[in-house]
Amino acid sequence: MARQYLFEGPYIDPPVSAPLSANTSTSAVDMWTGATYTPIFANDPKAGKIYVVEAGGIISTGASGTLTITPFYGTSSGVALGASAAQTVAVSLTNVPWYLRFVVVFRTIGAAGANSTVTCSGVFNMSGTLATAGSGTTIPFGSTSTTSTSVDATVNKDITIQKTLSVAGSFSTNWCYISAIN
Repeated sequence: MARQYLFEGPYIDPPVSAPLSANTSTSAVDMWTGATYTPIFANDPKAGKIYVVEAGGIISTGASGTLTITPFYGTSSGVALGASAAQTVAVSLTNVPWYLRFVVVFRTIGAAGANSTVTCSGVFNMSGTLATAGSGTTIPFGSTSTTSTSVDATVNKDITIQKTLSVAGSFSTNWCYISAIN
């Protein structure tokens, strides 16, 4: 018999009144406020627990540049979970939809402090120049080795994901949420 998955969440409702503010910065900026939309509550993780973060929005660019996706356990000053490479994005995109999926698996749970371990991976997808074959952009990110990352599962944390878009443009998150699938 197949294993039955019972989804928990989303813990917090995604933004429902309007998309989150458009961001035009060319430096590293949170895609959303992790503590508000993608929290992981103290002592909720257990060994083998799987959390899934999903998000979507739109992006516009005025020139070709690079896009880097960087996940964190906790705020952007928290524990980095494996940045993507700087991926080239197409020239002159206007309101192109994007989609992100990020999976975090707790391997071990330890005492207070950075004594629990996680492994993770994710993907950011968007089209490239519209009506141009093969111009889409897929950016994988997350754990970059077979080792685990140490985190503290005994305090309230969150998954915060940053984007760094090297060219002037606009980046909006329309929705985001976190759920536990076991």
